Amino acid sequence: MAKYRCECQTFDVFKATMKVIGGQVVTVEAYCKDCKTYGKFIKQHKGFGSIIKKPDGTVSRKPSTPQTDM
Repeated sequence: MAKYRCECQTFDVFKATMKVIGGQVVTVEAYCKDCKTYGKFIKQHKGFGSIIKKPDGTVSRKPSTPQTDM
């Protein structure tokens, strides 16, 4: 499920079909009949967490394993 917002309302879309209309990629199911525009996608993902740093500002790394010749 994705959320879309047009000029007059916010609505949910369960099936999304992408189409090029007027030089723009739009979702056909996100068309609002009231204001006659296509809704814009509302991003719900807030991102990933930040890197955990030590008090001196450095980041720990994996210890390198020595390669052995066989």
